[in-house]
Parts: sequence; C-alpha cells; structure tokens
Amino acid sequence: MATASMIFGQTMTRCFSISKGPDVADILGSVEALAAFARDHGPGRYDVDEHSLDPFPGSNVSARAWGKVVHQAAGQVVTDPAVSR
Repeated sequence: MATASMIFGQTMTRCFSISKGPDVADILGSVEALAAFARDHGPGRYDVDEHSLDPFPGSNVSARAWGKVVHQAAGQVVTDPAVSR
C-alpha cells in the first residue's frame, strides 16, 4: 500500500483514500483507479476521501469527503461523487 507522502512525492497534487471497513483500504492517484480497486476487492460500498497538497478552493482544508464507490453484486461498479467537482 502506498502512503500519501509517496504519492504526493511523485508530482501529484491530490490523491484519494478508499476504504471498505478497517482491513480494506488504499491510497490511489485517480478516480479511474477507485473503480479498479473496488473490482479487485469485491462487492460492497467503499468510502472515498480526497486529499490535496494545497487547500481546496474557497476553504482552508486539504482533505474532504469525496463520495463513494459501489461494487454491486452483479459486477457493476458505480462511482458516486458527493458533489460536482
């Protein structure tokens, strides 16, 4: 599993942490990678937070809830951002 500092050190300005319970989690570099992670780890709901090196526009925070990814039992994976970005 990569750490946020490793990902940020590779010239990325943001990353996503994804988790399904305490034992299934990772830090990923793109929204596309979120769906792939869910496919690899089975059906269920995955919570996603977004982290940035700089504060998000209009705020003083560098981490926020991004939304969720749902891997349905039939195999479909749906990314569901909490708000439009």
